[in-house]
Amino acid sequence: MSAFGRSLALTFYALLATVSLPAQAPPAGAPSTTVNMPPAPLLPDSFGPWHATGTAENAIHLDEASAKELQVRRADAKTYIAEGATAVISAVQMTDSTGAYSGWTLLRAANTRGDLRPCADGNSLGVNCAVSAGALLTWQGNTLLQIAPAGTHAVSAGSFTGLMDALPKPIGAKGAPPLLPTRLPQAGLLQSSVRYAVGASTYVAEGGTLPPELLNFSKSPEVLLARYTGRGGNGLLTSVFYPTPAIAGAQQHALEKAIADGTLPAGMRVGTPTVRRSGPIVALVTGDFTKAQAARLAESVKYEAQITWNKPEGYMDQFTITRTSNVMVQIIILVITVVLAALVLGVVFGGGRALIRRARGKPISSMEDLEIIRLDLRGPAPKIQS
Repeated sequence: MSAFGRSLALTFYALLATVSLPAQAPPAGAPSTTVNMPPAPLLPDSFGPWHATGTAENAIHLDEASAKELQVRRADAKTYIAEGATAVISAVQMTDSTGAYSGWTLLRAANTRGDLRPCADGNSLGVNCAVSAGALLTWQGNTLLQIAPAGTHAVSAGSFTGLMDALPKPIGAKGAPPLLPTRLPQAGLLQSSVRYAVGASTYVAEGGTLPPELLNFSKSPEVLLARYTGRGGNGLLTSVFYPTPAIAGAQQHALEKAIADGTLPAGMRVGTPTVRRSGPIVALVTGDFTKAQAARLAESVKYEAQITWNKPEGYMDQFTITRTSNVMVQIIILVITVVLAALVLGVVFGGGRALIRRARGKPISSMEDLEIIRLDLRGPAPKIQS
């Protein structure tokens, strides 16, 4: 093999060994060091024209039971100034977006003054937004926010757009919005009446009147309450999302039995209470609707399963598997690339050299070029001429 060929082979094997051999594990008993990085601040020190001047008292108050059901992780509150204006921003971070949305509807229900109204178009923040004379309430990702002007200068909601971008963003399924609000029939819906509960405490706090044991909160359901109005009457739609259709079926039978036995709360026995189920969702309609109207409203709550192999919300473990598989795929691609490069170079240099030798009339292999020096010691010694 020529010197060039040996050099090429050595280079290829070195690259292959670098890619294929796993990293050496540290010897057993060797000391290891774990570095825990602190989480990013919940509220930034500055965004847009606003700059924090210090901490403040958090204006979002949740009782212990509700905080447990909403899975509160941490809270923060800061005072900000911008061009003479002052605002106090309070934030509470939940584990997922469902908790943030439920917390938002809980605070709306707790507003006894009744002055919270939906934000006007073009002056809204976050996923849902409500405003009163003294504060703006919104949520984004898994964070619940209250923004309260603290000075005499007018404050525009648009100036807080940068805050929405600076909030920590939940990853995977934790960032997926709750399903039930997307299944609400829109005809006759009173948007300000929508409430979302993730446990017995939040359900009761948001005005739920069914006995919590009838909804079986031990099965971790999510409950949506919404009022409807129309020419035929007014009533309440209670949608309950259970983990499985089997659990939902059992709870449907329990509600139907309560209706037949007359054990529903008095306020829910008006009219014709109606129960329907679609997959894991159970819908109960109560109020002074006619029987046909109640059935039509209950049947309009549909569950549509969405199955996809690359759902971005996915399960959290899926993202770890995906990252690992991506690394393995890149390693395999690198190995294949190096092997193909070696084959191409071998064909180019080896084949080219063979063609050149053939064109010069020489054998393709250089092995036939070897010359053997032979000493003929059998014949008579030549005479030495003096």
